[in-house]
Amino acid sequence: MPASTARLELRISPEKKELIERAARLTNSTLTAFVTDTLVARARRLVRGPAESSVEAAPRPIGGWSFVLPEDWDDPLDDFADYG
Repeated sequence: MPASTARLELRISPEKKELIERAARLTNSTLTAFVTDTLVARARRLVRGPAESSVEAAPRPIGGWSFVLPEDWDDPLDDFADYG
């Protein structure tokens, strides 16, 4: 019968370990859950590739600003002709 879990051992600097432990505490996760969730999410994005992951990805803000244009943003400005 195969094992229901597998062990993954990492060797990282003490500074990186402290940073990861701090992030896990901030998310109220165990260290194992935080590391596993983070690595699995990153691995899935890489395995799917850019074509598939771009479909689900949210737009990235440019210069710190993010906005959604209205549906008819590029219509001609005929509506404003009477205001001249």
